[in-house]
Amino acid sequence: MAGLAALIAALGRSAQRSFGRFGSVTHNNLFAVILLLMAEEPMDRPSSTAVFYLVIGALAALPLAGDMARRIPEARMALWPLTTWQRAVVFALNLLLNPMLPLAVLFALLSRHPVVGAGLFALGVCAPVLLGVFRIWKNPPRLLRLVPSLPGRLGGLVQNRLRELLQTLDLWFAALLSLGGCLYLLFYPQPDPMAKVVIGGLIVILLSTAGQASSSFDAESAIARRLLLPLSGRDVLLARDLAWLIVLLLLTGPYGWHRTLSAGFLALAAGHRTALTPPTEQTRWQFAAGQLIPTGLFQIFAVMLAISTTHQYGPLVTLAAAGIWYASLQWFGRKT
Repeated sequence: MAGLAALIAALGRSAQRSFGRFGSVTHNNLFAVILLLMAEEPMDRPSSTAVFYLVIGALAALPLAGDMARRIPEARMALWPLTTWQRAVVFALNLLLNPMLPLAVLFALLSRHPVVGAGLFALGVCAPVLLGVFRIWKNPPRLLRLVPSLPGRLGGLVQNRLRELLQTLDLWFAALLSLGGCLYLLFYPQPDPMAKVVIGGLIVILLSTAGQASSSFDAESAIARRLLLPLSGRDVLLARDLAWLIVLLLLTGPYGWHRTLSAGFLALAAGHRTALTPPTEQTRWQFAAGQLIPTGLFQIFAVMLAISTTHQYGPLVTLAAAGIWYASLQWFGRKT
């Protein structure tokens, strides 16, 4: 019984760590967008942010279930001298400690929509079962092979950063929004003429946290690699920005490249200030954790300003935004 109690305590600590890693979304610019949308909503109606909570939970379901699958490897479980009922207790407790279950309750309360809670609760229950049946996500899909080798002196750094971005939920949230927007524009009889402007701006904001200069999956090894390479701080910032801009252009092509590119340049310029702060280590398959105050708020304001002014005055604003980005790159590149 003592061994079973120790195992249960270990499961509890693992669940707490999994839930804590998901807390990175509170350091993401998406968190500020949700707060702004909820600020003046009536409390007696479902929140307009319900779809955000649903997508956030859906994107996080498999990674969190993967954490559950890795808590007790099958080979180690087979070696422990547990009886059949003890194994059943451990399995049931592991399911109950699924971080998706409290998230379903929390998101249902915040969105004031029962469908959100019911949907996320179902995802929380089904995801571990699907992992067990199909044995996926114990070794997550190797999406890194989708990124080809890139030419040039900075090609390796750009390729590495693209691979990092593929392992953030920010990119996949933005990709789903981009896909949904395309379907709306294609199949809705009379789409809103401002839809392209709004959707393009939202995609930039969703990606903007990942555009901050201090984020890294492995901060210590990243610093060591950059010290060994004959590259300046400007080169490193440029490589990160190029990778981010490639992703931005791929996701916002249907929404007016000049508007989203203007917003992207200003978001990167605002995010460069974090190059002077200690690196923020990221967790794979979670939302990027950045500096929400003040950098994230600066980025959101810059994106909104760039989108509106470019929509009003045209591509000339893009050239001005590119100049601001280049000046920021030179300044913070020398300071890094």
